[in-house]
Amino acid sequence: EVFSGDELMALMSDPSASVPPSPPATPAPLLFAAHQGVIAPIQVTLAVVVVCVAFLAELYTVPVILFAAAGVAVMSVAYMAQASPRIVARLVMLLVVCAPTLRVVDVLVRSPAALIDELDKLEDARLGMVALFVAGGATFGAFSPSTLSCKCKLRAAAYSVCAATCGDSIFRVRMGDERMPAFAILNGALPFFAAVLIAHVASRQLYQTRLPAL
Repeated sequence: EVFSGDELMALMSDPSASVPPSPPATPAPLLFAAHQGVIAPIQVTLAVVVVCVAFLAELYTVPVILFAAAGVAVMSVAYMAQASPRIVARLVMLLVVCAPTLRVVDVLVRSPAALIDELDKLEDARLGMVALFVAGGATFGAFSPSTLSCKCKLRAAAYSVCAATCGDSIFRVRMGDERMPAFAILNGALPFFAAVLIAHVASRQLYQTRLPAL
């Protein structure tokens, strides 16, 4: 196509006239809402599983489990009340960090008889304990990258496992019980961390899959 002199002058004076318009970008709030609309019901369902298992297996007498179950119950209520997902994510991250810290304090201050009785109860409800930690880990790991950064999520999960293992090692030193810390690691820490990683990868892939779709 040959341009006349007047057309060339017009293009030189207004360069944007020759540039085709770029396609509209996907609004970040739209992508965030679409992803959250899929993830939130799953997280609420997992939170209900945590609460139900804690009560059906009678694990609510363990202070740390009671604290965690109460925390995920509050998360469910916050979602149903349409609270900000970012605030909910940070509160759950705080729960993940505080629960194992509470475990360390609990092991240090409670009587040996109460701790041994607690371990016997956890051993009897082994399957319920595994289900509870898996559901809890999946609930935390399912937060999208736009809600809670991957770095914060993985650091909180790693700290939780390390602090819990530290508390269980203190249990072994105080009580001399050979079941710990192996029992807690195999039935609590490892299922929790594995569930966090699997849910994190699934949530991230879902987020990236929905990006081109929108």
